[in-house]
Amino acid sequence: MLLSTFINILGACIGFMSASFFAFGALVMSAEKINVIAASYYDANRDWGDSIADQRADYISGALLLLLSFSSQLAANLVPPTSEPSLLQPYGCAIAEIVAVVALLLVLSVWLRLAVARTTKQKVHRLQELRIAARATKTNAPSSNP
Repeated sequence: MLLSTFINILGACIGFMSASFFAFGALVMSAEKINVIAASYYDANRDWGDSIADQRADYISGALLLLLSFSSQLAANLVPPTSEPSLLQPYGCAIAEIVAVVALLLVLSVWLRLAVARTTKQKVHRLQELRIAARATKTNAPSSNP
């Protein structure tokens, strides 16, 4: 298998994974989540914050995969078509290497998505708790007007 063909196929697979991450954010928005978000008030809405945090994580993971996909497809076009590294011979080995790289990238992408979602949710929850505490002190403070 030519190196340019290998990189092109790998780039296409990464592009597919990237598109999947972008689509996943919309697919997990269930009717129950939409109802919870729409029916709640806007002061420190935890469900709304969690939903946006999940979407943020999906978009970050998808965008990184998309950039990697475009980079590898660009590299495929820049590599001379006669380059045949020994690692990609025979054809079956090249396919196995593509599957291995795609599987590794998928695992790393899912790990990144979960880490980004978790840390973003923690930050949002902390900010929401501070806002609730600030509002409570403001409403409980004695009025200076007689």
